[in-house]
Amino acid sequence: MRISSLYHSSAMLHQMNNNGARLSKLMEQMATQKRVNVPSDDPVASSRLVQLNREQSAIDQYQSNITRLSGNLSIQESHVTAMSDQLLALSDKLLAASNGTNSDKDMAGFSAEISQMLESLVSSMNAKNEDGHYIFAGTKTNTQPVVFDSTTGTYSYAGNDATRSTTVANGIEIAENTNISNAFSGSNNDLNMLNLLKSVSDKMAAPGVDYKDDLKLLLGETKAASDKIAAVYTDLGGKQNRLSLIDDAHSDIKISHGQVIQELSSLDAATSYVNIQLYTQAVQASNKSFMMISQLSLFNQM
Repeated sequence: MRISSLYHSSAMLHQMNNNGARLSKLMEQMATQKRVNVPSDDPVASSRLVQLNREQSAIDQYQSNITRLSGNLSIQESHVTAMSDQLLALSDKLLAASNGTNSDKDMAGFSAEISQMLESLVSSMNAKNEDGHYIFAGTKTNTQPVVFDSTTGTYSYAGNDATRSTTVANGIEIAENTNISNAFSGSNNDLNMLNLLKSVSDKMAAPGVDYKDDLKLLLGETKAASDKIAAVYTDLGGKQNRLSLIDDAHSDIKISHGQVIQELSSLDAATSYVNIQLYTQAVQASNKSFMMISQLSLFNQM
């Protein structure tokens, strides 16, 4: 069978191109220290790497959400702690004021102190975050939650009970905001405990006004509010613990994914170096063979 010189040339050029392409690919892998730079390098590994990198990005976003949410909950915790301390101090002051031996002057002093405690408590309930949004207004973060009507002389709640949630893992959401109005309110958004507190404070400042029954009722309302605020603080602590556990789980998964990514994409430098040497020699041999074969013809054999 006769084989033409053109066939020899085409076959040699094809082999030289293959060796050169493989050598270039090896050089690229050595430069990037990655075995998979494009999907064609390893379609199966490439598909898995895309999936793993997508999951890593999702985990990064979850952890970012956790960091932000944990910071917001910490701010809420500090204000709830302040409310708890204020209610405990208020309870002690009311007990002292309930002593029947106090004079009108003493009661006027109690009235002034209790009035200041009321203002401090309302200030905590109307706390804002660093962005200037109200913390305890539900989803109405631009609305002051506790408002005073000077006409009726009463406090009311202008926020709502709706919640905002943050996604911290696949299918897991945690409420961002905390409702504290229920600790002080009755029906129709009236903050009964605060209104009773103001009423008792005003009566204490007026000599001869009977406030004993109201004071007894207020002591019970204050104790109930204190218990509810303590429950709110416990709930916030539970959220923080849950966030910590979820964040730890995310970190473990990231490490595991990172190891798999490393295994799928990492380059065996020693093997690649040997292959580069082999393909370099093959390219050189192909070039030399091509030069020798290209000079052959029937006339050279005559």
